[in-house]
Amino acid sequence: MKSSSLRLFVILATLALLVIVWPASAGRIDDAKRDIARLRYDEAEAMLVELAKSEEGDDRQEALYLLAGLKRSVSEAEIIYQEVVQIEESNRWGSLAQLELAKIRYAVGDYRQAFEILDGAAACRHSQEACFFQGLSAAMMEDYEAARESLSKIKGGKYRPWAYLSLAEMEMNLDNAEEACRRYRSMARSVINPTAMYRYGECLEQRGQIDDAAEVFAEILSTFEHTPEALLAAEKLDVIRSEPKLPQYRATTADSSAMSPLTSGYTIQFGAFHDRTNALKLVARLKRDLPGVRVDSDLLEFKEVHRVRFGYFKTRAEASRRAEEISEQISEPCTIMTLP
Repeated sequence: MKSSSLRLFVILATLALLVIVWPASAGRIDDAKRDIARLRYDEAEAMLVELAKSEEGDDRQEALYLLAGLKRSVSEAEIIYQEVVQIEESNRWGSLAQLELAKIRYAVGDYRQAFEILDGAAACRHSQEACFFQGLSAAMMEDYEAARESLSKIKGGKYRPWAYLSLAEMEMNLDNAEEACRRYRSMARSVINPTAMYRYGECLEQRGQIDDAAEVFAEILSTFEHTPEALLAAEKLDVIRSEPKLPQYRATTADSSAMSPLTSGYTIQFGAFHDRTNALKLVARLKRDLPGVRVDSDLLEFKEVHRVRFGYFKTRAEASRRAEEISEQISEPCTIMTLP
């Protein structure tokens, strides 16, 4: 009887400890996540530093991983991610940290190291994002076979369009214009990516199918009005209209006076990032004081670039005046950028 009472006491004591101790660290990590979501980065960082010092195992890894994501210094973030990997490289946080390390190496141009990190961790088996960056790293090293292998594994999600576009870019680099245009056409028909539609329009133009190219450029204007591709498409249509053989496009496409502001101009840019998450963080900080701030994304030399921008202006003087007004509201530095 005494033995069973003792066992019951041990069980109850253990449960009590779980109630008192386990939720304490988990709850504080959740508090830090809420602070991050509310843009209270200083409070979140202070809490995560404390947790990283006091906790062990998975809790310490998670705290360090979140802490690294708050660092603006790439070198600081890299050191912390490396510490996460050293604790345990094969669990969830270790895998995520290796992906972030590879993304940092990719962003600074060390494509071989980025590829080796992801390949060594077999990260592509578990993460579409890892497949994407492994494929892009291989493409930048001109190892197109390895790039195809990784990018072809991306079957869905937000990385699928960019992976498919990257595969088309590779075909173009390999002088396989027919295959590249086939891929651009496939994406253009889905009407989900203005870059692919624009490249498909260029393919048609190069083949001499000017009427079809003009229809694609006009569709970009109507579907993706406020994008860099719309500006480029408007320029293409202006050229097409100026050719005597295609006067009909003055009547069949959007009104030329409505499109004229799109043919050139300026915008205010606050930053450019290879990591979309960082771009969205900046947008989150700006949007309260600056409604309408946006992210323009593009793929340049197999690198996804996300630019945080505001407004479209006909003249540099107009953009500069607005930038001066903005600088009185917020302290974030900005630059006047020419749109194509």
